[in-house]
Amino acid sequence: MKIKYRIAVLFTLVVSFILLLLCASIFYFSNLNRAFSFRERIKNRAVTTVSLLFKVSGINPNLLRRIDEITQISLDQKSFQIFNKAGNIIYSYADDNVTPVPINANILLKAKEKGTYFFNYEGRDVVAVNYADGDTSYIVVGAAFDKDGFQKLDELKLILFFSFIIGVLITFLSGLFFSERIVHPIQKITKEVKEISSQNLSRRIELKEPKDELYQLSFTFNDLMNRLQESFEIQRRFIANASHELSTPLTAISSQLEITIQNERTVDEYKSVISSVYDDVKNLNQLTRSLLEIAKASGTSDGIELSLVRIDELLMRLPVELRKTNTDYYVQLHFETFPENEDKLLVFGNTDLLFSAIKNIVTNACKYSSNHTANVSLSFSDNELYIIVKDNGPGISQKDLDLIFQPFYRGEEAESKHGFGLGLPLALRIIKMHKGNITINSTVGQGSQFTIVLPIGRSFHLI
Repeated sequence: MKIKYRIAVLFTLVVSFILLLLCASIFYFSNLNRAFSFRERIKNRAVTTVSLLFKVSGINPNLLRRIDEITQISLDQKSFQIFNKAGNIIYSYADDNVTPVPINANILLKAKEKGTYFFNYEGRDVVAVNYADGDTSYIVVGAAFDKDGFQKLDELKLILFFSFIIGVLITFLSGLFFSERIVHPIQKITKEVKEISSQNLSRRIELKEPKDELYQLSFTFNDLMNRLQESFEIQRRFIANASHELSTPLTAISSQLEITIQNERTVDEYKSVISSVYDDVKNLNQLTRSLLEIAKASGTSDGIELSLVRIDELLMRLPVELRKTNTDYYVQLHFETFPENEDKLLVFGNTDLLFSAIKNIVTNACKYSSNHTANVSLSFSDNELYIIVKDNGPGISQKDLDLIFQPFYRGEEAESKHGFGLGLPLALRIIKMHKGNITINSTVGQGSQFTIVLPIGRSFHLI
């Protein structure tokens, strides 16, 4: 069932239930009012009857019966009985074909105790009234059938029934109308989404006021499409760059070998070619390894072995490791301020991945510093620690700051340095996997400062 019909049906059911309660309430309280009014009429007539009998001179039981006979319009199927204090009947009247209500001692007792006692007998309303005349008291019992009242109730029941049917029908049609208006924007969104494909990722849903839930849905979808388009663009650029970077050393190797085998060469020439090919193979191997690391770091931390890692111990490995990479590289560690609580030195993560990310950033600092020196320091807050890496290199221009974390991108300052442009993207992905971030503060001609932000161990699972 389509959502617009579900909305219409649900709306109809709710309103129908409310209408049913309303109609039932109207009928119920109308019946109560009918019973109350009719019983008051019987009571007044009963009191009038006993008053005529005992307070109006010249009125005897026979004359009173004659009066009751000629007032048939007032009450239908009526009967009246008057009992003295001893419970003996002293007056009785009933319409033709009507049997007086049988009265027992229990009914007379209740009338004496309550003053007025109401009950039903064979569809008729009955009232027993305790009537006092000086020191003497009488019990007058009146009964009648509310023909007009029940006829009006039947008419009211018919009116309520048709009103309910018409109300349900109007409710359903109104529900269809409004559900159609509610669903129409969703149908429009669906139509626009169907027109979006991998070749048309720039298409967006038109945002219209008011800023309701559908506006938020469209905005969220557009934001999702922006991120997807960006991801596809990054993927496309990554594949293009990776293909180019992989084909360059392969082409160089192929060309050198092809030229070499065309003619006889001296031993020194063969050694020279082999040495050149070996360098290209090393570059190709390094590039392939970097691409694999990028691919591994593209997911989440799920499935990766995580443990508590002391960052200060991890940083102490940097000087020796970078000296192995290049004897000219030098790392200065600055641990002037340590937290009183050593738990703040612990982060939850993978030791090898974290070290690889930090090493990539520190390697870049050494590579671009004029003295090949990187300054590394630590600072702390309540829930995070900060690894700060400074260099005195050429700095990064503003236009490059937003692009340096893209794979294979290399700024103008990096063109003269050997590399593939994969170190920073890899570092950022690893830090993101550990629920952290990397920020940059750079001034052209003065150097750059990279700040790695990581949550401390006890805060990791709260993020």
